[in-house]
Amino acid sequence: MEIQMLLSDIFITTKDRPELLKKSLDSFTECTDRNKCRITIIRDGDYDCNKKIIEQFGADFVLTNVKNRGLGPSINMALSHIDALKRWDVNPPILTTYVQDDVQYSKGWLETLSQNFMQLEASLKLGFASGVECLEHLTRKDLGNGLVLKDSIRGTNMMAKHDYWMSMWPISRIDPDTGRERGRPHDGLGSGVDWWFIRSHQNSVCRTGKTCLVMPGLLKHLGYRNSTWYAKALPESQDDKKEIEVILRRKNIEDLRS
Repeated sequence: MEIQMLLSDIFITTKDRPELLKKSLDSFTECTDRNKCRITIIRDGDYDCNKKIIEQFGADFVLTNVKNRGLGPSINMALSHIDALKRWDVNPPILTTYVQDDVQYSKGWLETLSQNFMQLEASLKLGFASGVECLEHLTRKDLGNGLVLKDSIRGTNMMAKHDYWMSMWPISRIDPDTGRERGRPHDGLGSGVDWWFIRSHQNSVCRTGKTCLVMPGLLKHLGYRNSTWYAKALPESQDDKKEIEVILRRKNIEDLRS
């Protein structure tokens, strides 16, 4: 792999959802040019159910927390690892992209999202880009051509320049919004790591007057019904819901036949 071809480092966190993980990684393989990204998977807990799936996928790096530590520490570990890789690279990718383990990808998603982000980042003062619609976050402006601006986004998918990620590293152990230790002591509920990058840190989107580029439908949140943030289904568009249900049914049939 030639480093100069890479568009982005991509890191994926996963715990113990093997069915969603397999569907998501199969979709990633079908829709992503592996020559344009470097992939790190963080296994948060040494679950045997995920091990074989990840080995078959063939990530560039797999980081494992033998005991479940939570999303905050996992993201901190991933960003530190990627930062070390970039410091060694002759020509490192500028972008770093986070994706959860329950996402359905579309063909060429990485090129589409990264190109639009890089073209508009300076003029629109972008912090992050996302391919997930996240209806719970209000649209600030419709740019047309499938592009909208939102001042906040869901943590399901977050793309930014690597230096911007690292300007807010590490995520703090105590959530400043709640005063509690983040998600892990509370069964992972409400880890709040997305808010750290969106509004809590002094360099976050809201505190620096930045905004986020969103391309609704570019990625679909397969696991929206099993959110650990709300402990209930996240809001999705009716079109996305219909497509997700079709995808899940098709994948279940394929799994039964294999």
